[in-house]
Amino acid sequence: MLASSSGMKLLILGVAIGFLAYRYSNSRRHGASVPDDELITKARLKLNELLEHPGSVNISVIDGHVTLSGPVAEPELRKVMRALRRMPGVRRLESRLTPHVMAA
Repeated sequence: MLASSSGMKLLILGVAIGFLAYRYSNSRRHGASVPDDELITKARLKLNELLEHPGSVNISVIDGHVTLSGPVAEPELRKVMRALRRMPGVRRLESRLTPHVMAA
């Protein structure tokens, strides 16, 4: 009887840990609330890392919905979009970026 009781406790503990891990990972990915001004700052820092001319890109954030506009080099566009989509607090990402070919 003792073995089945401790086995049941372990099973319940495992389910609880799994549930908490699931909830934590989903809240980080989808809808973790981050203030808009903080999200703008984090997005600007990320653009500074990824773009040759980050100042040419405008960032607008309303309730976690990020809009990017302005010119960006074509090879940089995909990595910028990928990085910002993964950023905690970004609920939607809209690109109004204008890709251009980099001069050789």
